[in-house]
Amino acid sequence: MVFHVTPFGPNCCEIQYTHPHIIKEEADADDVADDGAVDADDNENHHKISGSGGMSSSSFDYCFMAEVTASNLKADKLSLPVAATTCTALNKQCQETILVNKEGNSWTVSLRFSESGGMYYITRGWRKFCLDNRCEVGDIFVFNVVGDGKTTPLMCVCPERKECSELLSKHLSRKSGRRL
Repeated sequence: MVFHVTPFGPNCCEIQYTHPHIIKEEADADDVADDGAVDADDNENHHKISGSGGMSSSSFDYCFMAEVTASNLKADKLSLPVAATTCTALNKQCQETILVNKEGNSWTVSLRFSESGGMYYITRGWRKFCLDNRCEVGDIFVFNVVGDGKTTPLMCVCPERKECSELLSKHLSRKSGRRL
């Protein structure tokens, strides 16, 4: 059974994603080395999301913006806003998340929580996600975090909808206001 969910939440984008059933595009390869090195041609963590089944009591209540920068690409690390700590879809024991683009393709990346910084960050896969989506420095994504706090959360790129545009416009106007 396939269905679409269109929930709304505070500061959230309208989303239309189906429950993930992950199909790997290539056979599993050896685990990525502990140093986090990822070969640009490595498709090990790249999947296709297809609809099946239902999703129970998932949180759709948190959206955030992520800007592609030279430093986060070089470090293969994206820091999430501090406000992400209040998102019920995330928990400190979670070791990975799935980034989903607008086409439904997904990338499994490492998710960590920094006790000293009090924030979550994505590593070991952010650079690959950006390369595979042909991102350039300065590109901005609006992600919607989806999950129940018990299973691997999804961070879905919001489709180009009114709510996402408003969030992006606020960000860009603040950014341009700082330059003036």
